[in-house]
Formats: sequence, structure tokens, C-alpha cells
Amino acid sequence: MKWYRSLMAIVLVAIATLSVGCGGSTVKAPPTYTPEKISQIQIYAGRLAQSQERLPELLGYIEKKNWANIDNFIHGPLGELRTQMIRLSNQLLEADKKQVVALADDIAADLEGMSVAVEEYDQNKAYDTYDAFERDFAALLDVVPEAARPTPKQSDPDAADLVRQPILTE
Repeated sequence: MKWYRSLMAIVLVAIATLSVGCGGSTVKAPPTYTPEKISQIQIYAGRLAQSQERLPELLGYIEKKNWANIDNFIHGPLGELRTQMIRLSNQLLEADKKQVVALADDIAADLEGMSVAVEEYDQNKAYDTYDAFERDFAALLDVVPEAARPTPKQSDPDAADLVRQPILTE
């Protein structure tokens, strides 16, 4: 009976050694963005970039203390911003997703603060929340992978820069 226990112990040690030696974990490649994901991210990042291009318009309303237009701008063109940010975050890798969700929360708080500033007719508070909003929004777009970032639009030449020739000559 003693030899049976010794034999069983040797067999169990052999099985354990084999399972540990042969069953090692496989090295996984780090997660990357597929071309399909990049194209989806480009769509959402492009929409966010379009909103960012309109921010000087909001700043102009703040400078003029145009409270109605500030409120309309926050709830109009920027009204879908939170949804767009969440859709973008769903396409990102986990580490980037967490960062975008945190920035989306900050941006939503900035917009709520700006809405409070409108209700209080407080231009200084509106400026402060606009600055925070602009910083957070730029930080969010910086999280977007380099391959999916929207290219800046080629600005149209100003009307003053155009050379004008008369069409009809006498």
C-alpha cells in the first residue's frame, strides 16, 4: 500500500509539472485599432471637430452678453455633444474610453455651469466656464488616435484677399 501512495504522488507531480510547463499563457498582442474602428472614430471625431470650429461663435455671444443666443447655442448646436462623445468613447480602447468618459463628464459640467451663468447674467462666470469647456474639449479631441483625427479644414480665403476683376469691360 505504501508503494501505491508513492506511485500516486509521483504521477500527480508529473501531471502538475506537465500542466504548468505546457499550459503557459500565450502572449497576446496589445489591442489596436482596426481600420474599421478608425473609420468609425473618424466619423464621430469629425462631428466633434465641427462643433469645436463653432466655439468662436459662442465666445462672440459671451462678449456681447447675448444671453438668449448663448443659451440657444448651448442647447442647440452643442445639445448633441454628450451623445456624440459617448458614441466616440464606445469605439475607443478601454484606457482611452475611460479618459473620454471622464472628459465628457467635465464638458457636461462646464456646459451646465455656462447655463447657470446665463441664468444669472454673469459674464465673468460665462467666460470662466467657456475657458474650462474649451480646454476640456481640446483634451477630449487629443485622446482620439492620431490616424482617426480629423484634418483641419482648409480655410477659404477672406473676401479681402481675393483679387476682383470686372467681368464686363467697356
